[in-house]
Amino acid sequence: MADDSTQNEAPAKRDFRKEVTDQIIEMLEKGTAPWQKPWEPGSLQLPVNPTTEKNYRGGNALHLMAVGTQKGFDDPRWLTYKQAAANGWQVRAGEKGTQIEFWQFGEEGKRGDAPAERPEAEAKSGDYRGPLRRVFTVFNANQIDGITPYVPKQRTEWEVVETGESILHNSGAKIIHDQNDRAFYSRSTDNIHLPPSAAFKTAADYYGTALHELAHWSGHPDRLNRQTLNESYRFGDPNYAKEELRAELTSVFLTAERGIPHNPEQHAAYVQSWIKALSEDKNEIFRAAKDAHRAADYLLDLERGKQLRTETSEHVAAFERGNAAVAITEKETATERREPVASRGMAKLQAEKILDGEVDGRRPPGDEAIKESFADAEALTRKIMGDQARTYTADTGSGKYRGELIGETDHHIIQRLSAKSAVAHEKHLLPGPANRAQNVLVAYSNQVAQLRPNQDRQRSHALAR
Repeated sequence: MADDSTQNEAPAKRDFRKEVTDQIIEMLEKGTAPWQKPWEPGSLQLPVNPTTEKNYRGGNALHLMAVGTQKGFDDPRWLTYKQAAANGWQVRAGEKGTQIEFWQFGEEGKRGDAPAERPEAEAKSGDYRGPLRRVFTVFNANQIDGITPYVPKQRTEWEVVETGESILHNSGAKIIHDQNDRAFYSRSTDNIHLPPSAAFKTAADYYGTALHELAHWSGHPDRLNRQTLNESYRFGDPNYAKEELRAELTSVFLTAERGIPHNPEQHAAYVQSWIKALSEDKNEIFRAAKDAHRAADYLLDLERGKQLRTETSEHVAAFERGNAAVAITEKETATERREPVASRGMAKLQAEKILDGEVDGRRPPGDEAIKESFADAEALTRKIMGDQARTYTADTGSGKYRGELIGETDHHIIQRLSAKSAVAHEKHLLPGPANRAQNVLVAYSNQVAQLRPNQDRQRSHALAR
């Protein structure tokens, strides 16, 4: 007689995160993970839902990129079966979908609202507070008949150079070209060290390397305060390898977002450390992807001028200029949503002041006046420091600047940062008048500036990368 004792047992529940982690480990071992391949400008795109025109993020984005790489898909568009059908497109018979996960928290769950990567056509409301986790199945456009052809973005070398230079310039990072064949970020001095650009085969190689180091720079305590950077002490310790993984993934996301090339050769030594870290914790690749997407967002926000960021132990909030919204990110899961300023307590008062054009009771000059004043500041910097000197705009969200005040224009105070760089501070954001020849520290927090005498910092051991 057959043993039917297991006939009524429920099938084993699938572990989505373990499956994704195992897939990434297998690709790492074979050398086929997205960040192990050299990508040409524009050849890698961030996964996007064509029905919402919003990008997938974090672990979902990385998972879809890995699947696309594995299956040879050359189209970044992913959507559900229902979304395809609603547009008159047909998933081909026999095609296998790819799973992604979505988390809802608190009041968001009650409203049934969805972040960028949730298939909105399948959103359901309910009386729950979360956290609610759901797994959805999506299909790549290569698996769908009738969908409009995909036209990839074409980027020329000069566009790559322009994009890379723009991100570096607007970050405010101090970059020193004093190396022969090394590139690293020094945590103790908060500087990036690179060979001269002429030492690289192409300009694209230079910017790809510089932006990898800028990813490390983003984790400084005065910026994103990333644990894997700030608790890493030497080559070979667990956090060091984890931090390198985050920088590599930041490069991947920047590559996909802005068409910047990615060269993985110099980081191949970390592969076994990454495999070990992922094997020990199925959630690590999701944490790394979340941190990397946050770093890429941070660098691109600086470039675009999105400068107001507020952090608590649970959330990161970024005020979005021009649309009266605050982007809210849950730190534990990187789930995002955007809300009108008036509907949210976090950062509400500060954001409302900015919407009204007022900071600490002082109304700023108009955009044209600021633009003209900054152009004058650039000209004055070159006159004082030489034609090669660059002038940066201050990061008024969390920037810190040390150095001598060397001049002023109608609406800016100019501060020397190094022999070839200066920063222009908008006068109406400073707490009071500042005199030329003062050596000061200007520290910003959510568009509120503090100004005090500059004191030499104690230098600890540099963590070279």
